[in-house]
Amino acid sequence: MKKILSIAALLAAMTGTAFAANYYDLTIVNPAVKVNVKAVATVKVTAKGDYRIDKNYPTRLTLTEPDGVTLDRDKLTIKDAKLTEKVVKFEVGLTAVSTGKKMITGELRGAVCTKNDCIPFNEKLSIDIDAK
Repeated sequence: MKKILSIAALLAAMTGTAFAANYYDLTIVNPAVKVNVKAVATVKVTAKGDYRIDKNYPTRLTLTEPDGVTLDRDKLTIKDAKLTEKVVKFEVGLTAVSTGKKMITGELRGAVCTKNDCIPFNEKLSIDIDAK
């Protein structure tokens, strides 16, 4: 059992991070990063079941760049995202200016709805990079 959990943890570390809530999944894909070469991380929310992304909610992704990383933008709104009925996906452009492990921290706010109710969410997140 420990071996299976270790393999699952390793796969999650290699491909990104996923967080599950009752009404949506949050997935973060950390990019491979080379110094002074633009890379793109993705932050994606996928609504579950009958829930849909609320296109009218002021959805936003706010990021804080660490030393050694330059973000294309540190504030993104739903207008900056790729949007479908079930998915909102932000692409975060970044450039590392020095080698090493770095963590971009942030906060994602949005809402998922059914015909009868809406559930707002507020997620703290991190995008982990290892610039080579």
